[in-house]
Amino acid sequence: MTDSGTGRSQQKPWTGRFSRKPNRYAIGDVHCCYRTLRVLVEDVIRPEPTDAIFLLGDYIDRGPDSKGVLDYLIELFDREDIFVSPLLGNHEELCLQAAAGDKVAEKIWYGNGGLATLKSFGVERPEDIPKKYLDFMAAMRRIQVKDDYVLVHAGLDFATDDPIHDTTPEFMLWDRSERVHPQNIGDRTLVCGHTVTPLFEIQKSLATSVIRLDNGCYDKGHMGYGSLVALNLNTRELLVQENCE
Repeated sequence: MTDSGTGRSQQKPWTGRFSRKPNRYAIGDVHCCYRTLRVLVEDVIRPEPTDAIFLLGDYIDRGPDSKGVLDYLIELFDREDIFVSPLLGNHEELCLQAAAGDKVAEKIWYGNGGLATLKSFGVERPEDIPKKYLDFMAAMRRIQVKDDYVLVHAGLDFATDDPIHDTTPEFMLWDRSERVHPQNIGDRTLVCGHTVTPLFEIQKSLATSVIRLDNGCYDKGHMGYGSLVALNLNTRELLVQENCE
């Protein structure tokens, strides 16, 4: 089984040698919806030992509880019975850049929900976010490559000869291409978040080679939006939890 990553990397080993075939799940953008994420994982997915959960980035900003989401991700990551891989999103990248003193990134971050994240941590400046959370985000990969899927926050640059290795880090986090025709990634399906997509379009995409899982979980109350979405990568079954914040 192929399991490669580029960019930042800090992963637990996952051997794949089990008595049953592990289930694999990908979860779209969370954006501070801690309670919804916990219900999705604990009550809907209900991972069994040896299962794998991949998250597609954007855990912070916009919603009510950035700190709660990161605490829960750390809790999941530290479990020994399941494999958890949180990928980096553009919101985490902006937060890290702001915390490192990049004033341009800080301004952009504030305009994209960063102030809600500071409030959730009870601090006034990005550099005051506790180091353990900054380190956790800084260790996240930008991409996961499997035999049958490529998982990334925003997208891959299919204008390159080798999209998996030649796509720039910025493109992986910020791409907004509407019409994507995957090529040069083998027989893999591209799974990403970043671009808010109505639920009916996500469902339609299950039969295609590009699946987007960001349903705008924080956008509670708008028809077709406001849910946290997971995909069973083995069966292509969609698992949906409405915002319950």
